[in-house]
Amino acid sequence: MPIATTALDSKIYYEYHGSGVPLLLISGTGHDHTFWAGQLPLLSQHYQCFVFDNRGVGQSSTPEPGYSLSDMAEDAVAVLAAEGIKTAHVMGFSMGGHIAQCVALNHPSLVRSLGIHHSWSRNCNRLHKFQSLRKTLAERGLRDQLADISLLMLYEPQYYHDHLDDMATIRDAMITSMATMDGWIGQLEACIRGDTHARLEELNVPTLITCSDKDAIVAVHRAQELQAGIKNSELKILTGSGHVALIETPDLFANICADFLGRHP
Repeated sequence: MPIATTALDSKIYYEYHGSGVPLLLISGTGHDHTFWAGQLPLLSQHYQCFVFDNRGVGQSSTPEPGYSLSDMAEDAVAVLAAEGIKTAHVMGFSMGGHIAQCVALNHPSLVRSLGIHHSWSRNCNRLHKFQSLRKTLAERGLRDQLADISLLMLYEPQYYHDHLDDMATIRDAMITSMATMDGWIGQLEACIRGDTHARLEELNVPTLITCSDKDAIVAVHRAQELQAGIKNSELKILTGSGHVALIETPDLFANICADFLGRHP
């Protein structure tokens, strides 16, 4: 069971799959390393894919809330350091996309290319309200309500309707994982405070930005804002999917990532 130890002695659980050029995959709020399970079968054929549990979830440490996205980026860097890796492709989804920006900004020589998927560089009023609502539910220990509002916003309405059994299973698993709410509170606080917008012009690696036209959490114009701020970036807009396109359309999303990576070896 590989464990990376951070500078502050936190323990970060990680796995790697496949072989080749390293590819670090960073998960979103409240999700563990299995978040990228739908993409690993394809990507691990060509890359050594690293997935890990962000602090506060899964088998990683749960420090007291009050840390930042940059602190979480150091956890990601610690995973690569544990394997002696000097450079890697870095992709993150949702909160993971914002963490990936911090990795690239704070460790530019480490990042070969960057994937910012269904993410943002700063909060808008709507995103701030959504994250603050979830944080309040977590602080009050309202696990059922936190799971419900998260799933209703994460998934495209028709997909949700067509996969009710899956939604029930995911909901149960999400609630079961909430043994302590400190992980959710800490991650949501970091998301609310996180802001890399003024530093986007510092990013100077090939960058793929994705979004979905039916995303209820991150609107298309947020991805367009990222593209406008990052030179050498490209934007792919998915149609018909919601926020978690990597789950709703796993093969399509995997192929989009693989195509980009193949053009930037």
